Amino acid sequence: MIADEKDIRLLDELYAGRAPYHGELHDHGATGGTSDGKRPLSHWKGALEALKMDFAAILDHKQVRHMYLPEWEDGLFIGGTEPGTVIDDSGAEVKSMHYNMLFAEPGPLEELLAEFPEYEFTGGAEGHFIYPHFTVERFGELIDAVKARGGFFVYPHPKQLMVSENPLDYWFRDETGLEVIYRAPERETTAANYALWTDLLAAGKRVWATAGGDWHKCAHDAALTTIYAEAHETAAYFPHLRSGDFTCGGVGIQMCIGNTRMGGVCDFSGKRLVLRVGDFHRSLKNPEHRYRLDLYDDRGVVCSRAFACDEPLYLAIDAEPAAFYRAEVVDVNRNLRIALGNPIWQK
Repeated sequence: MIADEKDIRLLDELYAGRAPYHGELHDHGATGGTSDGKRPLSHWKGALEALKMDFAAILDHKQVRHMYLPEWEDGLFIGGTEPGTVIDDSGAEVKSMHYNMLFAEPGPLEELLAEFPEYEFTGGAEGHFIYPHFTVERFGELIDAVKARGGFFVYPHPKQLMVSENPLDYWFRDETGLEVIYRAPERETTAANYALWTDLLAAGKRVWATAGGDWHKCAHDAALTTIYAEAHETAAYFPHLRSGDFTCGGVGIQMCIGNTRMGGVCDFSGKRLVLRVGDFHRSLKNPEHRYRLDLYDDRGVVCSRAFACDEPLYLAIDAEPAAFYRAEVVDVNRNLRIALGNPIWQK
């Protein structure tokens, strides 16, 4: 379990040139048009600075105009939109849901909305669109189009809107986000979504855990995401979001098996798993608390290590045959799961 110099050097090289950025992946502003947020972007700028947060995704409903406002600032804001839809097959409404489509620039999002006539998108910065109906097949085509245009697709607050006991009703494509931490780690909403995520992992689905506050009234730091990126620039976040190499939570997790990082797929044979935990956001960092790293495979906890928040923890093991490995950070004093690393799957 002790990482040697070779292990540490490999992991550090894989994450070289990248710094930790903490922020929010699901918010709404008062940006005019069809937005239903309560605070303008100027509020978000000041609030993010006060909370020591690096970014927020503003995903206003039925429009793209927020991404054109003069207050919009690259790196500080991530763009996109949160549509709603009914998945309608054979005349029976089986799934009512929201979904987040994140893009670094408005152009690809506008092109996507125009490509799918179901949205009735009126075009341009002041264009608006409706909430459409899709078949399951057509909805899958939409997700494929989001990916093809460089976007990141997330299923937000899944258990809070759609009601089904079948986990597969919540799955449409692999390599998409599922909003596990919703509003805060300690909420019942998070517990329900976490159970759904682990059920999907057990079913062999390769979905990534995301976090989102869905804040409308004001900014908060209770549902953070940590991205190790090359720069404080929106475009720098997207390769890591789109590959699943980020942490659902406000603690930085870096993990590799061989040369494959979190979110990826590789052959585990003869490879070492190396893990680093650190870079706490200030909202979760308490020197008086004890913390624990839990490393999981598909059968359960492989090993656990206690650590303090002021020094990074390195861990390394020989990877054994398993469907996947993933890591969690627990605040022991609160008996609370505060960060989820995305899995690396066996090829």
